[in-house]
Amino acid sequence: MSILKKGIVLFCGVLLLVGCATTPSQPPNWINSLYDQAYNDATYICAVGAGSTRDNAVNAAFAALSQTFSTQVESTLTYSGYSSAETLGGGETTFYDSEAMLDQSQLTSRSGPIVGGEVVNTYVDSNGTVWVRVAINRQKTAQIYSKEMDELARQIASIKMSAATAPTQLGRYFTLLEALPMALEHLLYGEQIVLLTGATKKSYLRDLNEELDQIAASVTLALEVSVDVPSGEEETTRKEVLGAFRALLNDFGFKLGEVGTKGVPVVKINYIVTEDENTQGPYSHAHYTLSVAIVDGDKTIGSYQKSQRETAMTPREARTRALRSALNRGVEGFKEALR
Repeated sequence: MSILKKGIVLFCGVLLLVGCATTPSQPPNWINSLYDQAYNDATYICAVGAGSTRDNAVNAAFAALSQTFSTQVESTLTYSGYSSAETLGGGETTFYDSEAMLDQSQLTSRSGPIVGGEVVNTYVDSNGTVWVRVAINRQKTAQIYSKEMDELARQIASIKMSAATAPTQLGRYFTLLEALPMALEHLLYGEQIVLLTGATKKSYLRDLNEELDQIAASVTLALEVSVDVPSGEEETTRKEVLGAFRALLNDFGFKLGEVGTKGVPVVKINYIVTEDENTQGPYSHAHYTLSVAIVDGDKTIGSYQKSQRETAMTPREARTRALRSALNRGVEGFKEALR
């Protein structure tokens, strides 16, 4: 036999031995105990996953790791929501109706993926099931999160500086609103660092909310409502829309004045409902649009819009459902935009 052939046989024999070594007769302790001398609880956070393939096992392990973060951090967080915002030319801020409630399933997605995780052990049992253990180093991952928090803090500080130079209190309010999503993300990173290392970081969210409350208390707004609905429903609809927005702005601490008063910004609210003329079948459909624009002098500094279709047995019932939706989901969406 040639030396090359002997080398091949020897090499294959080594591979065979290694392959057998990865499937010991007894499962490793880390499958049940998670932590050991190599990966101790003080230095690492570990999770185990199993699957028919290594990829499935890794996915299961990281899902378990994510759940560990969510479960342990969720109890220290308060629920909050806000709409996304986009700053347009001229300083106007447009809000898009959305919800961003904090809960277990959204915690890691709000803060980005859990970084620093790696597969440290793999085991295949007698049934062919693949087991893996993943681990993240507490200190290293916390350092990465700290850098993200520093960048968010820098952005928040920049927004606060811009707000300080706003020509009006209302302009200052809407400028500060842009920092809320960043402050929320900053808080989530901070809570994960608490889980990882026990170290606490400064939070900007509470101070920012308090500052917004103080500004709102110093601002007077006037409400101007217009409606485009079938004849005979105008006055009732207008009163209901006006009442809903009065209550909302009062809750936020804004003072309410009269339209036309010098120096008082106007919240222009427009509600339109139309019947779907392409309706087929026994049902009627009504499509509504609720638009809100906040005008300070000759400048629109914020806007919001909500559109939706409602269905009922008769056209009037569909319009009633549409108005109910606008006064609930639409007004709630505007509320989230103000927070």
